Amino acid sequence: MPEINARTDSSNMIWKLVDQDTGKENWEIDWAFRVGDQVKIRLVNDMEQDHPMHHPFHIHGAGRFLVISRDSEAEPNLVWKDTVLVRAGETVDILLDISNPGLWMAHCHIAEHNQSGMMFSFPVSAKEGS
Repeated sequence: MPEINARTDSSNMIWKLVDQDTGKENWEIDWAFRVGDQVKIRLVNDMEQDHPMHHPFHIHGAGRFLVISRDSEAEPNLVWKDTVLVRAGETVDILLDISNPGLWMAHCHIAEHNQSGMMFSFPVSAKEGS
């Protein structure tokens, strides 16, 4: 089998979420979003993988976000998106507009990566008093 195919199976992909405020990782994180919140999320595509590659990151839930920076450089084209390509070695900051209650899902848009665990869901509660 060609080396590139042998190295790109799901056993060597790592999806890691870190809450910078608490240090909690992945499923230990207590997501607590409400409609009306605006949340900054930093996406880091680490080059220290067996096979670095681009990842199209997508959020479901009627959510939309702005890409506000790439590798600490301000994004000049501020438009609403639901998917952003995070290139190998790149860090992307997004500002997520929480606009709809329910269970939201975020994932890599490469289907095989979802099988490797590159997806998660988080609850969004209604505004207080609504």
